Amino acid sequence: MKKCAGVFFLGAFLSGCASQSVQTELAAVDDGGSQSYYASGWIVQSQKDEEHLVELAVHEAKQPWEEVTAVLYLENSSDEPLTVSINDITLQQDERQVSLRSYAELEQQYIGQAQSRRTAIALGALAQSLSASQPATTSSYGSGAAYGPGGTVNYYGSSTTYSRDPAASAAAQAQIQSSAQSGIANIRSELQRNLNSLEGYLQTTTVFPGQTFMGRFQSEMTVFDQRPESFYTFTVELGEESYEFTFVEKANIENNRRKLF
Repeated sequence: MKKCAGVFFLGAFLSGCASQSVQTELAAVDDGGSQSYYASGWIVQSQKDEEHLVELAVHEAKQPWEEVTAVLYLENSSDEPLTVSINDITLQQDERQVSLRSYAELEQQYIGQAQSRRTAIALGALAQSLSASQPATTSSYGSGAAYGPGGTVNYYGSSTTYSRDPAASAAAQAQIQSSAQSGIANIRSELQRNLNSLEGYLQTTTVFPGQTFMGRFQSEMTVFDQRPESFYTFTVELGEESYEFTFVEKANIENNRRKLF
């Protein structure tokens, strides 16, 4: 039995290790109350009644575990103003609810990241500045012996010399400050780009009769648990009306085995 087990283990080792590749894509799940169409890489589901036209679009391409980016489009054909916000939308992935990220949450995330990076640069510059301001030290050591009628006396000594180079210190301080300012400028620029990317993100908006509205939003990270299909259901609550949009994430899972020998 031991010999057979060894042969089996050796065969498994020689056969190599397995790797897995996963490709996913989204598709619309139409029911009797919705229609779907494709537009520039987006899958759009549309529902219309006497008072509203509501469309919800998601990117066709999606990686496993990736957040879902979606766009909501609304036409208000009723006689009453309609207020829509991120709180009026829910997302269900199979049996679990996926949180949607608000404009304020993303804005605070970008600002917080920038503040943390600015603090790190400031502390690093302070440590470098303190180090550069310290004087240079030179230590010397010596020993000897004295001879006399009473015998021999050995002695040891050391000395430390402190020196400053004002010009070198000033140049080092200037370089430290320049690097810190450049880093902070880069952080400021990146923060502005991130905040600009929020343009068009869904915020609380009142849509008056005869007007239209469109806003983008995204979810938290989703889950991939090796299912061949995973269903995403968006529910949009507008006043007393509710609209559901369902998409299916189809996974193509390939197991590849690479031989070692």
